[in-house]
Parts: sequence; C-alpha cells; structure tokens
Amino acid sequence: MAVQTKVDQNGLKTGQALTILILLVAFLIGKPAWALVAFVAVAQLLGALNLPFAPYRVFYLLIKQAGWIKPNPQPDHAQPHRFAMLVGALFNGGATVALLMGNMVLGWSLVWVVIALANLNFWVNFCLGCWVYYQLNRLGVPGFGVSAPAN
Repeated sequence: MAVQTKVDQNGLKTGQALTILILLVAFLIGKPAWALVAFVAVAQLLGALNLPFAPYRVFYLLIKQAGWIKPNPQPDHAQPHRFAMLVGALFNGGATVALLMGNMVLGWSLVWVVIALANLNFWVNFCLGCWVYYQLNRLGVPGFGVSAPAN
C-alpha cells in the first residue's frame, strides 16, 4: 500500500476547468474542432503520465506563479487522479477519431461524457475515475495499488 501524500486540489480543479472550457469551445465550433478535442486528449494523457511538461500542469504553474491561484494541498493519492485523466484521454482520443471519421454522434457523445464528468468533479468534488480506481483496488486488480483514503 502506498503512503498517502498530498495532492494540490487547485491543480486538479485547473485541469478540470480547462477540460470543460476547451471541450465546450470545440463543441460550439463544430466539425473542424477535432483538433481541440485532440489537444485535450494529449493534455490529459501527458498529465496521466505525470510529465513535467503536461500542458495543464504548465498552465497551472504559470497562473500559480503569477499569484492568480494559491495551492491547496490536501491528503490524497495522485494515482487515482492520474487514472481518471487517462480514462478522459482515452474518451477524448476516441472522440477525435470518431470526429475525423465523420461520426459526429459518437464523437460528441464521448466529448459530452468527459464534460459531464469533469463538471461533476469540479463542482461536486466527486471523481468517478477515482471511484473506479478504488473499486479496482478493492477487487485486488494488479496495478491499482492504493486504497481510498480514510475519512
């Protein structure tokens, strides 16, 4: 079992807000907006991989350094959040492919699932991807090594 660490909740909120805003703009633009959906997929994938140059991380560091937002570290595990970002990246990657192939219904449906779940996390503080991660941990699935934090 991994030792519980602190996760900057404002960093997570920034990524959720960017996901919501960019995907909403993409939807409003319509068919040629597949590139924005692809950007979000790549940003989420790089965040899931915990890379220092992940676009959402870089943006958060810039606004934090400018003093526009303050860190909010809370006891939490990073792994479930990275899993949730990976799932979002897969949905947005699938949406990108669907949009490029002309399947607008599937593409925009996948985008709206991500928008809905990002909103749920942003406004209600419920991360469905984290919940799934913890359920897989409870079932003993390899690779899901941390348990839900004690309340």
